[in-house]
Amino acid sequence: MIMTRVPLFLGALLLFTILNADAQETCLTPDSTYGYCIDIFRCDPLIRLVRASSQNPYLANYIRSSLCHRNDERYIVCCPLGGARVAPATSPPTLPPTTTTTTTTEPSTTTQKEVVLGELVLKPPECGFSNVSGLRIVGGEPAKLGQFPWMAVLGYRNQQNPDLPKWLCGGSLISKRHILTAGHCVQGHEESLYIVRLGDLDLYDDADGASPVNVPIVNMKVHEGYDPNQHTNDIAILTLEYEPKAPLVWPICLPVEEPLRSSKFVKDYPFVAGWGTVSYRGPESSRLQTVLLPVVENEACARALGQFKTVIDDRVMCVGYPQGGRDSCQGDSGGPLMKGIAESKNQRYFQIGIVSYGYRCAQAGYPAVYTRVTAFIDWIVQNLK
Repeated sequence: MIMTRVPLFLGALLLFTILNADAQETCLTPDSTYGYCIDIFRCDPLIRLVRASSQNPYLANYIRSSLCHRNDERYIVCCPLGGARVAPATSPPTLPPTTTTTTTTEPSTTTQKEVVLGELVLKPPECGFSNVSGLRIVGGEPAKLGQFPWMAVLGYRNQQNPDLPKWLCGGSLISKRHILTAGHCVQGHEESLYIVRLGDLDLYDDADGASPVNVPIVNMKVHEGYDPNQHTNDIAILTLEYEPKAPLVWPICLPVEEPLRSSKFVKDYPFVAGWGTVSYRGPESSRLQTVLLPVVENEACARALGQFKTVIDDRVMCVGYPQGGRDSCQGDSGGPLMKGIAESKNQRYFQIGIVSYGYRCAQAGYPAVYTRVTAFIDWIVQNLK
């Protein structure tokens, strides 16, 4: 649910009761960042603002604008991602007095630790949220604004036009500062790959409603076992110089827990998205495209690709329609294969694959091969630094 502003209706200091259960609704904070509707006791940033707001009517208005709804005597607020505490506060804050001022100021921010699995792996509700309902590339359709807020496009130095990067690969934001992509998008390109764009919809249309950000890359890590000849261990992590700040930028979840971590996803229809070509050796799409593709059993995939002497094992997964017609293509490499799980009216997405390679694009009888993310969870965790 998108949070809406509420009337300034409370004039006295009120006490809040201890949180027994969270509302578990997605929302936007007053400054248009993603959050989750939880009891105010669980939201450290707003608790600090409450305690500092007695002499500041602007903070009081910000706090009231953060209200998702009331639940009995509990006040459910839109808490920014990373702001929720595990245990409730020991002493209840009081609500600041009503003020009729309509001007707001930016709240102070502090660094919060993510929910971690070893290092910096985000877990729901701090990842994977899309405010676009699931929709029923090659044979695909244009994505909607905000549908995949973790989508990244990798920029390489352009000798012909130094001010305009070449956008040649995809990727996904998996933490506040890390991009997951394919090893072949990085190895051998360390000198030319230098920037990541996030939050875009149409790469060359400033009127598409997006507010993209370009963030420099400060570190590149390709899997130690990456073999460009056999396309094995085709995975890499990019570290960004700083955390991207934009309304439509948010990490995707990783399948770190059961049952997703051990799932083969056979018969699932995950999404793939990218700015790649719309036909084999055809023109690139400046608009983000998306398509649903069925997961193929590895045994069937190995038989279909047997003539190419490829390695089809538990480190990869295959997707594609037997009749072809829809697929990822050149320029989509490194982008995410995403499993959507319905939550209320929205979707929570988990990245289960990375676009790796295939025979042409959408060719009948030849599934495309993706790096299987669940096979590399430990490696990913170890390299989020």
